[in-house]
Amino acid sequence: MVWHAAVLRAVPIAIGGLFALIGGGLCDKFGKKMTFLIGMTGSIVVGGVFVVKLDIIILCILCYQGIAVGLRTAGGQSYLIQSVDPKALGLATAIYFQSRNIGEAIGNAIGGELITHFDYSFVGYTTIITMSMLMFMAIWMLPTDTQNKESSDIKSEAKESMTVMLAHYQKMIRRPSILILCCIRFFTTFSWGSVSLMMPVLINRNTSLRLTGYYGTVSLFFSGISSVLTGWVCDKIGSRIPAIYIHFLILLSIVGIASSVNSTWLLFISGVLGTGTAWALSITMPRFINEFSSSEEKGRGVGITHLAWSAGFMSGQLVGGALESVNIALPFIVAAVAVMVSTVFAFVLIRWIPASD
Repeated sequence: MVWHAAVLRAVPIAIGGLFALIGGGLCDKFGKKMTFLIGMTGSIVVGGVFVVKLDIIILCILCYQGIAVGLRTAGGQSYLIQSVDPKALGLATAIYFQSRNIGEAIGNAIGGELITHFDYSFVGYTTIITMSMLMFMAIWMLPTDTQNKESSDIKSEAKESMTVMLAHYQKMIRRPSILILCCIRFFTTFSWGSVSLMMPVLINRNTSLRLTGYYGTVSLFFSGISSVLTGWVCDKIGSRIPAIYIHFLILLSIVGIASSVNSTWLLFISGVLGTGTAWALSITMPRFINEFSSSEEKGRGVGITHLAWSAGFMSGQLVGGALESVNIALPFIVAAVAVMVSTVFAFVLIRWIPASD
């Protein structure tokens, strides 16, 4: 059961990670706003899942949604990095990430009420109409992104093919800073993938489905607080020191979960701490991307780190789902080891990669 849930969640994540690479190239070649808007079409099309009846069409819609998420992630985050003063990027990232979470929570609540009073088709058509209106507002209200380049650079890039743009990823991953950042992103997200899969299962087994719902709500609330606090701290002192402390808090939460499988409230608190610290670490990523990538490759910087995120989350879900059937503690042991490995990379980043202004 858990393994099947992991597989179903892994497929769209894998698609999104691969197309984030393409999205990064599109951002740097054609513009971040355009890439973001193309990604928004996935939120429109996904309404069709509630309308159509054929399984093959539903599968195609979900696959396209995965593609669109990759493009939207690359376009949205790189647009954010370009648009915001680096000294305020931490807090802006927190607001950007948490506004999406809050929107999803409100949307789920409204969707549940609409299904109760109407039917699934009504929810589907409402989603399509609402997201179409939102996309037209984005087209109208979002400023066109500008590139800080000399005219000669613009002419040179215009001649550069998409294939060459994507091939640049090979050069990026050879840089120690980008490679270490991707390793941190992979191993911490691997841990989060395993923990996020197992937590609702553990709470539901120990108590009831109602407490599982409260767990999601409290986790969302705490992740918002921790994200804003982390963003504010990063804007004051930088991302490197906070990233180290967050690693230790993530490890503490995993140890707490593993040692409290039979204690509902300790399990609840440890899980909420894990959710908040996982989101807090994500807040540091755009600042690192901005620091380690040039102005011409911000989109690809987001793309390559999102691929690392997708690979880590997918691997964590699949490994956690497989190990759960052997021993309930194994997913958390592997998750703890992954965080330890990521902590080593974080120390290497601080020790050997010089900070830029």
